[in-house]
Amino acid sequence: MIWWLENPARARSERQSVADLAERVSWLRGVRWYLSEGAAFAVDFEIEHNGDSIPLTMTYAEFHPNAPPIVVPRDGSRLSSHQYGAGGNLCLEYRADNWETTIIGAMMIESARRLIVGERDGDGPELPSAHAVSLGQSVRGSYFRFLLTQATEERLKAIEPGQSIEIGIAEKYHAETFTVTVAEIDGVVDARAWPAGIRETTKRGLAIRLPQGTAMPAAAQESIANLLGDLGFAPLREKAIAASGDMDLVLVSDTEIAHFYAYDGSQKRYFGRSQILKVAASSRLPDDYAVLAGKSAGIVGCGSLGSKVAAMLARAGVRKFTLVDDDVMFAENLVRNELGAAAAGAHKADAVRGRLIEIVGTIDVTVRRVALGGQESADSTDSVMSALRDCDIIIDASADAHCFNFCAAVAKESLKPFVWGEVFAGGIGGLVARVRSSHEPEPQAARNQINAWCNSHGVPAPLAGVAVPYAAAAGSGGPLVADDAEVSVIAGHLARLATDALTRPEDSAFPVPAYAIGLRTAWIFSQPFETWPIELAGSEPWKVEQDPASVAESLALLRELMPKAFDDHDQPSK
Repeated sequence: MIWWLENPARARSERQSVADLAERVSWLRGVRWYLSEGAAFAVDFEIEHNGDSIPLTMTYAEFHPNAPPIVVPRDGSRLSSHQYGAGGNLCLEYRADNWETTIIGAMMIESARRLIVGERDGDGPELPSAHAVSLGQSVRGSYFRFLLTQATEERLKAIEPGQSIEIGIAEKYHAETFTVTVAEIDGVVDARAWPAGIRETTKRGLAIRLPQGTAMPAAAQESIANLLGDLGFAPLREKAIAASGDMDLVLVSDTEIAHFYAYDGSQKRYFGRSQILKVAASSRLPDDYAVLAGKSAGIVGCGSLGSKVAAMLARAGVRKFTLVDDDVMFAENLVRNELGAAAAGAHKADAVRGRLIEIVGTIDVTVRRVALGGQESADSTDSVMSALRDCDIIIDASADAHCFNFCAAVAKESLKPFVWGEVFAGGIGGLVARVRSSHEPEPQAARNQINAWCNSHGVPAPLAGVAVPYAAAAGSGGPLVADDAEVSVIAGHLARLATDALTRPEDSAFPVPAYAIGLRTAWIFSQPFETWPIELAGSEPWKVEQDPASVAESLALLRELMPKAFDDHDQPSK
């Protein structure tokens, strides 16, 4: 809807305010209202100052009065330093960053006059700029960017004036942007501004500390070559004036650091200068997450739920994974999987490994393309279970009863925390649970209690598994119906349980070990985002220490199976 048709009273008040201003002052002339191209509400006017007449146009925004009008020179000139280029709109006192609906057109015109008078009166004070440019605004026209860490900056500034050092350069192209960083300096190979291990190109470059007072050269072949010659770098000067070839120079002056690069164009060699982006060293994770770098997670199921949990744990700091899944990624999975279209046709576990590398770079990921609980060889099943036993936490994201049985057995035998979850059919919500030895019942008992809790409400629970004792495989019905947002909510809760178990093994932030989370009004949920905590009874250790008689029986069995290994050395002396 066109705003001035929907709100004619505001349009009339805008016209009246400008008319009132024209009556009060002598500097406002030539007011003419009209509809510009596209039916925009606009007014032409002229500001008189020291005998000059400055023609301006104010065009009201499509969303007025919730967005500011645009004021531009009608002749397309560069009128002010507070202007978005020649012919661009003036940066006045009232802008998008401080706009209020009470501001009217007459106030915009008065602000335009103050800008003109302030800049044209030579004996007056210089107008301060109120135009705060964000980092994104400052670089959105620069497609070559140099990321500079604080540690690298300090090392570059420590180079002796007139001296140079060889450096390693890492370059990557992503999202239509070439980004460069120092990958190695003085033998330190972890100087990058991004994690090592991602796809990049590496090459050699040179960092030069300019003598005091030396100005930074222009990004041109002749300027750079002359500077290198003046500094006594004859071989480097010859390289700069060559007709072709790559070249990377980081120049450090008294006041700035610049990255220059050479590249071959159409029948000509060009030099460019990257936009410097300084990278602050900061952490956006809680301090206790630091321990996650030394933890390993075993995730069974790399579908919509498991793929998201893996990505969340990697972002939280986990750097070692065992991923178990035999399934293949197809385009139909894109609606809610962490993976993208490029993964179609690949095993999900392999593709999730690639996704984790994209997120954090170098990472230790073991992939097992095995259907745990499926028709696999006994050797494969035993091998996967052994790999899971070595993990610090086991996560079942398969929503498969047979798979749960094997994961539960590994967790109970190894006394490792076990987390599992599933998304309810129809996207109505989901369930997440966590058990730890000596804190919650062993996994099978815990799941049976959860199942009984679900059934106690008198309405069939929308679980993917089957009833107690979870002895049969999950049904072979149609695919789960839920969208990405619904799956992501449950994955987020599941990941939170996992990080809590790893960072706070004894003092959990979660008062109960299981939760049913509602996303729609269905089953027991009376409204979206309703959460039901599920209490579990029993906190005994999952394994009982062997008594002496049991130990003796084990030794006797071992002697029977391996008689030559003992050679009577285990017999008590007489």
